[in-house]
Amino acid sequence: MNVTEIVKDSLKYPVSDWKKIITLGILIVIGGLSSLLNLLDITNNAILLIFVIIGLFSGFLVNGYLFKIVKTSLDGENRLPKFNAWKSLLLDGFKVFVTFIVYLILPPLIIFFLILISFGGLSDFVLGISSLIGSLGMNSLNFLVTGILPGIENLFIVTFNVGNQLVIVLLFEFLIVLPLFLIAIANMAYEREFEAAFRLREIVEIIGDIGWANLIKWYITTGVIFLLIFGIGTLISYLFSVSIGSYLFYIISLLLALVLLPYAQMYYVKAVALIYKPE
Repeated sequence: MNVTEIVKDSLKYPVSDWKKIITLGILIVIGGLSSLLNLLDITNNAILLIFVIIGLFSGFLVNGYLFKIVKTSLDGENRLPKFNAWKSLLLDGFKVFVTFIVYLILPPLIIFFLILISFGGLSDFVLGISSLIGSLGMNSLNFLVTGILPGIENLFIVTFNVGNQLVIVLLFEFLIVLPLFLIAIANMAYEREFEAAFRLREIVEIIGDIGWANLIKWYITTGVIFLLIFGIGTLISYLFSVSIGSYLFYIISLLLALVLLPYAQMYYVKAVALIYKPE
């Protein structure tokens, strides 16, 4: 299956069941409630803690369902899976989140930490990672787009007050680490083993079978479409906020979160499954 066919199949895949899109959207919205409390200037620590915990569990469920899509797709199923076996969704979602942390959060933090040991400024490092921690309630794909990028940027700015190194780290994350992470998730789903996500030699061999050129073409094409869907939602919200007002902006943003965000994520994880094991 070539990249064009993967994109077509993945874009059609979520619309097989709009109820499941809305269900996933509700979980995504619940996972983002802690961020909404910050916007509303609610500072009660007890309330914030409750919503952070709710956000974490919701994020794990979203991760778990997206992981279930990968698993069922690798099994040859071409319809959205059911929302059931919630304990299993939570556990799988937690595994995905841990894998995400290991691949995409720890490497830059370790690099920054080692640099700071040489140059000092450990307190600035602690201040810088606070922006990353603030988004932990989100599921992995949301966290990547809305959490990790601004988080790494703030970490660099606060710690080093520089911009050139930021570009290098982001390129490293997006061109090398993120593709490895995506194939690692697919490998974990296919092998049904958590450890399979960390067998780097096996993952590199799988990428070799896919073909590095095919993977890069797939990665760029599917990634651009994924970000375009996010961008369309942002643009629509902005246009409504300018023409009508801020309250409708929040309503439109909520509706988009219930539809566009889950659609984009379902599309992307389906594409991950198809590049790992074409139907």
